[in-house]
Amino acid sequence: MISKNLIFLLPILVLLLNQVYVNAVAQDYVPRNIDIERSPKNILVGSYVGGRSHLKPMLDVATILIERGHNVILLTTGNYEPSSEYPGLKQITLGPKYLTAKNRDIQEDVDYRSLARVMELTTAAYNVNYEKFKNAAKENNIDLFICDAFVNQPCIDVANNLNKPVVGFTSFMQLMEPKPYKSDPVFGCNISLENEPFFERFRCALVQPLQIAYAYRPFTRQLNDIRDQMNIKSVSGKVSLALIDTFFGFEVIYIL
Repeated sequence: MISKNLIFLLPILVLLLNQVYVNAVAQDYVPRNIDIERSPKNILVGSYVGGRSHLKPMLDVATILIERGHNVILLTTGNYEPSSEYPGLKQITLGPKYLTAKNRDIQEDVDYRSLARVMELTTAAYNVNYEKFKNAAKENNIDLFICDAFVNQPCIDVANNLNKPVVGFTSFMQLMEPKPYKSDPVFGCNISLENEPFFERFRCALVQPLQIAYAYRPFTRQLNDIRDQMNIKSVSGKVSLALIDTFFGFEVIYIL
């Protein structure tokens, strides 16, 4: 004899199955075993700083995209020609490499104050680099931007102002995806805040960001003034997808 509870549950089960079926039809799900035809896309990989530590993670991804038939163009300073390592990669240069031993003022102990010189250089070159990114995007009909997020505002701004998707790449998690349980030696704090006392976590989570914002305020204002003069919509580093080139507890401070 069928129990009363089972009889009561059967109509509910039928309704649930029917709802799942209706939702699946309404959302037009595509079965996984069906191959989706993907047309080749034009992809721009951009980095103001350049150098192997900033470019290699992005170019490793670009290699896979090239193998899948997409067209990838690298836009960075200087000449980065690892032809044997990244065959099929085309480069458009932003011009001479800005961050050289002559024009950088970065000591062995790198912190946010020593990076002010980098901020100054990138802000001064913003309008020129913005035009180069925009021209490269239009001339090559770029569909997707992959931008090094470190002092590379023109790349991200061009992508957003052209309404193109942009992937942000960085080794500094706090730059794009800040977490309350970790920090960065560049900010004057330990990498992990898990075992730090309350006041140290409070300092790193609230006080240090305010100090950094204050230190960079002149460059932020100057950059916003340049954007206003060029009629560029500011999006404050908005990206469609953030990729962090690191893993928890392993952050290396690179000398630019």
